[in-house]
Order: sequence, then C-alpha cells, then structure tokens
Amino acid sequence: MIGVSRCLCGDCCSYRGDSNLRERFQLMDKKGKVIKICPEVMGGLPIPRVPAEIVNEQPLMVMTKDGRDVTQEFVTGARVALAILKMHHIKTVVLKSRSPSCGCGTIYDGTFSSTVIDGNGVFARMCLEEGIAVYNEDNYVEDI
Repeated sequence: MIGVSRCLCGDCCSYRGDSNLRERFQLMDKKGKVIKICPEVMGGLPIPRVPAEIVNEQPLMVMTKDGRDVTQEFVTGARVALAILKMHHIKTVVLKSRSPSCGCGTIYDGTFSSTVIDGNGVFARMCLEEGIAVYNEDNYVEDI
C-alpha cells in the first residue's frame, strides 16, 4: 500500500478542477493498493482554486496568484494528510511534481512565471521529515 496524490488517480481535485491522471496509479487505486490524498483540499481549499506557489521559505509563505496568503491551509492540509498516511502505516508516497504542496525535487519559484527550481512542497517536506519515501509521477518505478 502506498500514498498517491488524488489527482494522479484521476480525481478532479487539481487547482484547475481537473485531474493529472496517470493510468498506472488509477489501476493501483482500483486494485486497492493506494491511499489517496490531496493536502490542498484537506486543508480547506476549494476545487477549482487560484494557483498558489511558495513565495518565501523562512518563514514559510504560500500565496495565491491573486495575493492571498494560503500558508495555513497548506500546512493544515499537509498535517491531515500525514496523519492519514501514518494511520495506514504508509512508508512510500507518489506525489504530483512541481506542486507547492506535493512537489518533490522541483517546485515553481514563487513568481508565477512557470520557472521551476529545486525544492519540495509543504507536504513533501513533512513526509521526508517523517522518513516517508517520496516520489513523483515520473520517477516511481515499482510494479503495479
């Protein structure tokens, strides 16, 4: 059993209101091998929602493109999602790349210019701090 971003399983929960479907994760979900999580929605953000990016690291600040501070929603959702993973003894997650919540290895730079930088999203960081192995949809290679 692994944790997977809901949008990768075909759930329409992305900021655009659609999914980021990857059929292999949808199949794993259908086989009961997945705990689906969407920290942004779990933190109370709507579907669809204004795009957000991490604009500051210390202190952490996540802002929407229209200037709203959504840091608390991101942190709350990450904590809720992490608690669910722990409850199910999940040791591996596959998260949506470049997301300010789920991005692992790369995220957008906070300028809303589509510039990608090295870094991890809020939830990915929490997972790594807890010793959970974090992958994205492109670098997870385990069999389904």
